[in-house]
Amino acid sequence: MPSETEKSSEKPQTLGPAKFAHHSEGHKNRLGDIIIKSIFKGGLYGALISIPTDLLLRWKSPTFRLLGLRGWVFYHTIWISAGASFHTEREVMKFESLVRWEEKMKRDKLIELSVMNGDYDEGYDSIQRKKKAKAAANAEDSPK
Repeated sequence: MPSETEKSSEKPQTLGPAKFAHHSEGHKNRLGDIIIKSIFKGGLYGALISIPTDLLLRWKSPTFRLLGLRGWVFYHTIWISAGASFHTEREVMKFESLVRWEEKMKRDKLIELSVMNGDYDEGYDSIQRKKKAKAAANAEDSPK
């Protein structure tokens, strides 16, 4: 029976799900960098839309001129935040597809290695057949 000091030094088992590859620190850091860069880039796209249209609306629309500073700031804020939001969403979707592709390549490489080592045999059905054959062989060998 282990002593109290040995029990306390054991690592506790986790009860939650296994940590997925796309939850790794490297992926999180890369995603954070992509999000920050795409927010600024999308904000610039929004500003490229809001500034010329603001000038055009101030020139042609008397209603827009009556809005005053608060209305103009609101107008620019809407365009800049919409550009940042849409561009960030598009970049995150690209990153997700890249991560899926990387994980698929990893799985394919592992399957190829297991086939070369003879560990992989045509999928799930063959595994079930092997288990049934092994159970039948064990049942025959066991004394009755």
